[in-house]
Amino acid sequence: MPRLLIVSRCSNPRGGADQIIADLCRHLPSFDWDVQLALTQGKTYNNPLLYREVHKDLPIITVDGSLGIRRARVNALVETIDQEQPDIVLVMRVFDAMRAIVKSKTQPRLALGVRSFEAGYMSDVRRYREAIDCCITSGKLIAKACVHWAGMDPSRVHSIAGGVRPPIQSPAIRVQPSTPIRLLYAGRIERNQKRCHDIVPFVNRLVSRGISFHFDIVGTGEYEPELRSELRSLTEKGKIAFHGWVDRERLYREFYPAADVFVHFAAWEGVTIAPREAMAHGVVPIISRFDGLVEEGQFVDQLNSMTFPIGHIDRAVDSLETVCTDPALFQRLSRNAAESQHGDYSFEGAIGLWNSALSATLKMPKRTGRIPEILDRVPGRLSSLRLPPAIEYGIRYALRRPIKHRCAGSEWPTDSGLLTEAEKNELYQLANPIR
Repeated sequence: MPRLLIVSRCSNPRGGADQIIADLCRHLPSFDWDVQLALTQGKTYNNPLLYREVHKDLPIITVDGSLGIRRARVNALVETIDQEQPDIVLVMRVFDAMRAIVKSKTQPRLALGVRSFEAGYMSDVRRYREAIDCCITSGKLIAKACVHWAGMDPSRVHSIAGGVRPPIQSPAIRVQPSTPIRLLYAGRIERNQKRCHDIVPFVNRLVSRGISFHFDIVGTGEYEPELRSELRSLTEKGKIAFHGWVDRERLYREFYPAADVFVHFAAWEGVTIAPREAMAHGVVPIISRFDGLVEEGQFVDQLNSMTFPIGHIDRAVDSLETVCTDPALFQRLSRNAAESQHGDYSFEGAIGLWNSALSATLKMPKRTGRIPEILDRVPGRLSSLRLPPAIEYGIRYALRRPIKHRCAGSEWPTDSGLLTEAEKNELYQLANPIR
């Protein structure tokens, strides 16, 4: 039985990528994989105990990086890998695990999960491609970038969308929108990727145009308190309801069946799950043309969804007005949406693809490229003395003097931090024509 060790951060246990990880832990054993999940622990932001509260049944191992120094994080990962002796380590948003794999005496294969089109991830694929045995991407645009921009062997790149479970009951094809129309957003509430700040002008324009609506907002995130404050008056009038985080079962039983339209404003995604889950229930998406949307072909304007340019709120409202006033269009979109999430995009199909990709990686020659050590300089009085990193590490280790990081991405970085401005521009040009 092949052994798979998944290494992941745990600062956001309810995120979409974290749900995929949980599903892999639960369902890959049915394909005869022995799966363990190694979660990063930090002083402040990465807390495996909180992850266990959400995912109580997972086979969790803790990797102690609470000292806050890269060398300590890498050494802790090496120790975990050597102890578990996996055949493959699947790295999900933990850059230091890549260095640990090439240092490990067990020399497992390195599978890299690239689950969103972010320049830092892509830069590391290009920089360390000779050490990466396979990339498993969320979407065809990311896969294309891994091959044509980063230089990965196409046979080592696999695009696998997050799989959508079928509705609990048969989806109801919407004949016409409710009065008031029922809107839904479900996902992480943040500004940069999800652009949840666009919700404010969106609902203000609905009010100014006289569109009657009720808007359910499901999810949580760092922008949630500010968004609640900005929408307080509409919340008090009953036009908007915040529900916080809810589990998938409640989404499937309560929110997706009741919604008419799912709205989504993101700047970039892999193959986003929540709008597709809504589609499986016959809900019509009004969705931004995020990087990769056209390439993936899951959201097709006026076939199974309505799409608008990123940040163009008036266009989003125009789309909503159109479906409100054209019942034939609304019914066609609803029917096509309900029929869209099958095959490789279904839950069973996606798990099967993960098994196939990992099994194929075991059969290919192992990559033997190097990943050099990156010496970090982090805030702290010892760092200000400009001691050699090895001496600073030794002092902190002996005295147990941890560094207190200011964000989860500093405590356990997702990428090397070596991205150049030229690389960023090249990747933007790759994505932009497809937007």
